Amino acid sequence: MNIAVLMGGISKERNVSFASGKAVAEALQSRGHNVIALDPALGKNGRINLAEFTSNAGVEPSSEELRAFPPSNIVDCVYSSDLDNIDVVFLALHGRYGEDGYIQSLLDLRGLRYTGSKMLSSTVSMSKLLSKRIFQSAGIPTPPFITLTLEQADDYSLLEEVRDTLGDDLVVKPDAEGSTVGISMVRNGNLDDLATAVRHAAEFGKTILVEQFIEGQELTVAVVGDETLPIIEIRTDSGFYDYQHKYTKGRTEYICPAELPEDVEHFVAQLALDAHNALECTGYSRVDFRLNDEYQAFCLEVNTLPGMTGTSLVPKAAAAAEIDFASLCEQIIELA
Repeated sequence: MNIAVLMGGISKERNVSFASGKAVAEALQSRGHNVIALDPALGKNGRINLAEFTSNAGVEPSSEELRAFPPSNIVDCVYSSDLDNIDVVFLALHGRYGEDGYIQSLLDLRGLRYTGSKMLSSTVSMSKLLSKRIFQSAGIPTPPFITLTLEQADDYSLLEEVRDTLGDDLVVKPDAEGSTVGISMVRNGNLDDLATAVRHAAEFGKTILVEQFIEGQELTVAVVGDETLPIIEIRTDSGFYDYQHKYTKGRTEYICPAELPEDVEHFVAQLALDAHNALECTGYSRVDFRLNDEYQAFCLEVNTLPGMTGTSLVPKAAAAAEIDFASLCEQIIELA
């Protein structure tokens, strides 16, 4: 098959996306496919020489670096001659303009097949607020939350109300970022820390979620097609699975399959399918949970284009199911 792997992009996850895309492209090449790699941030000149390319997934690009790439370049890339004879586009993009429905809408308009969910599901899944509202309407447990804006960061009486409602331990996150970009933990109900966390999250979007932190295990479930892969438990050396823990080898322990009672395992797996289907996702996704000490599971979010790097979770889960990385990539292609 003629496959184009789109990687890079202009989100804060640009470097992570390069690592995902390189791994996917090389895996598909090893299976005999004709693969080209494109960075839509570069427009019509987006071809990448994989043999000479290296990436640093553990480093976030600066805002200045990202501002050098106009979003119009993405349109130019999709309508470039590089995609004229492509059978399917493998989306290895993450975050804004890659996972939020924009690139999906352009590919739809050009009539190209692509991996992952369609435009509407991608847009809804990228918004943590919209996702949580759908989870609530579908009866899928999700941590209690309150939304704030930057202007409310200095309203300490409001912040105190938030703390009184949700508890002393909080997670503050922007509505539409991935890879824990812009996320902060607030412990012990410190209002100064909460105000700082709200300001930090506001750097990445207008809507900020303040969420009750659920003590317990961090779990993630990969969904491929209409089946789940073995559940992974994530254990970090700090108790917080942030950007550095995600993309720095040795900072995090992954237990797969997770050590859970059989009935809890089946329940969490079904919740993952329920969340995937509630957002009308297709192809594959990764669903994140917190599991408290009473084995109550709370769905955090659904990732429609999860990472495919050497430290990524979907490939780890596939390996536990005896599916090698190249076979996983081909299966995702078949679902496009």
